[in-house]
Amino acid sequence: MDNDTPEHGRTLLTSTVPTCILPLPPGPKSWPIVGNLFDMPTTRPWETFCEWRKTYNSDIIFLDMPLQPILVVGSAKAALELLEKRSNLWSDRISLIIIELMSLNISTAFMPYGSRWRAHRRMFHQEFHPGVVEKYRPIQLDYARRFCSWVSKSPADTRKIVRQMVTGIIFFVAYGKRVSGMDDEAVITAQIASEGLSEGAMPGFSWLNYFPLARHIPSWVPGTYSKKLADKYLPYVQAMRDKPYDEVKAAFQMGVAPPSLAASLMERNRAKYGGTNEEGVHDETARNVAVLAYGAGADTTTSSCESFLLAIALFPEVQMKAQSELDRVIGPHRLPEFDDLENLPYVRAVVMETIRWIPVSPSGIPHVVVADDLYDGYHIPKGTAAIPNIWGMLHEPKDYPDPEKFWPDRFIGADGNIDPTVRDPSTIAFGFGRRESVQQQYSGHLYRDRLACL
Repeated sequence: MDNDTPEHGRTLLTSTVPTCILPLPPGPKSWPIVGNLFDMPTTRPWETFCEWRKTYNSDIIFLDMPLQPILVVGSAKAALELLEKRSNLWSDRISLIIIELMSLNISTAFMPYGSRWRAHRRMFHQEFHPGVVEKYRPIQLDYARRFCSWVSKSPADTRKIVRQMVTGIIFFVAYGKRVSGMDDEAVITAQIASEGLSEGAMPGFSWLNYFPLARHIPSWVPGTYSKKLADKYLPYVQAMRDKPYDEVKAAFQMGVAPPSLAASLMERNRAKYGGTNEEGVHDETARNVAVLAYGAGADTTTSSCESFLLAIALFPEVQMKAQSELDRVIGPHRLPEFDDLENLPYVRAVVMETIRWIPVSPSGIPHVVVADDLYDGYHIPKGTAAIPNIWGMLHEPKDYPDPEKFWPDRFIGADGNIDPTVRDPSTIAFGFGRRESVQQQYSGHLYRDRLACL
């Protein structure tokens, strides 16, 4: 039987060895009642996941967590087999209580696989599929030019200016409004809400995910740090979602809304569902899709731009080589345009290496299997949540020698162009399977455009 067929695991389950007699994947020793609760790392978990992979000599590690078994997927091979080829089994999500308490579950990244998720994905896809994202390039170039001017005047504020630039681009795309500066409410709100997401989505961070009834304990009770965290960030998440959308909606109803993602979705909904019972449902979906673009875009690209700036400061030889290519191809009399990218293989390699070196989502978002599965002779129980160790995959020495070094040349072939035999990090960094598609279309196209324009 061909081991690479999408249904390989399911065929084995139904036609050969019963899963009940197969062992669970290896992992730390489980204890009564608490299982592996205290083994789950809460800081830099991706490094612990890499150590477990070496300790147990396995690409998959099993953790017996209270009410929620966890599978840490440590290699690209295992992730592609389980989460990509068997995406019909592995596309569900676990309910992250801390994310729900912050109202961040409006994001498709955290929604259970089903009709609501498909409706949001469909609406998002209409505005951000590869065939339309080029229409956003002029605003990206405009802000890139402004960025150069802002930084030259205030280099000490570079990190804030990066966030201003990135938030400015996506806020204009989503709501048709320009931000006024580094301290603009839209910039600050997105930054704080993103901090809440980064903390709340960290694997092992919140014990509420394993004891969900504890969500009803008041936040003033000692030891309820997760509830306090949710109370802190919830107002910012709500403001990020509602305030700009409501402003566009008011302008749209008066016929004066500037072109934007939100206005486009409102127009489409009014034309298709205006005056029906479905209009409110689709308006709520549009509200969520707009903030998904705004919040996710501001967070991911800001992080990667900061990683890029760190890299060229630590590895000045990369900066010099990229500048040399720009000087050779662009010359001294104009600034780069997007059409120049095809003739800038080293600059493209720098973007690829930025994605690989410090991935914006080092542990990904867990996928849940909806039926018993099997991999490499191990039984994976129904309901197990798989955490892909994206950081580990992108620091795999077999694929990327000397992985801690920022070295774009790893992607350049003997002919001076991008080497197709080296694994493209974007095939890992943005997720896997059916859950990957929205992120790939947005993050993989508009995201790389914004990073390249810097």
